[in-house]
Amino acid sequence: MQEHFIRKETSLGVKEAAEKISVVAKEHGFGTLNTLDLQAIMAGKGVEYAEAATVVEVCRPADAKKVLELDQRVAAFLPCRIAVSTQGGKTIAHTIKPSAMIGMLGNIELAKVACEIDEAMEKIINALP
Repeated sequence: MQEHFIRKETSLGVKEAAEKISVVAKEHGFGTLNTLDLQAIMAGKGVEYAEAATVVEVCRPADAKKVLELDQRVAAFLPCRIAVSTQGGKTIAHTIKPSAMIGMLGNIELAKVACEIDEAMEKIINALP
């Protein structure tokens, strides 16, 4: 199952890693749509969560258009989400590969685009120190 994920431990803190992801994503043609501080969101709802957890939502519009034109069900997978969280004192950046999600639709053309997006997401995450 690990092959369905891209994961990297980073020396940065969660906030710094999320900021770096936004910068590097832009270099690869992605825009940052939203950054969600899950710990703060849960605290605002009265739920305490000990670990830091932030999700950076990114999208490369040309790819989104391609995949939506091939199959509207892909909308449920958009945008791409990169999570940055603490686990046992370590900061981890991770995402599920777009190809893993899109693969369940059984469309070869979609799979080709998804593999290209996998490569970009891997470059973004691997740019973290």
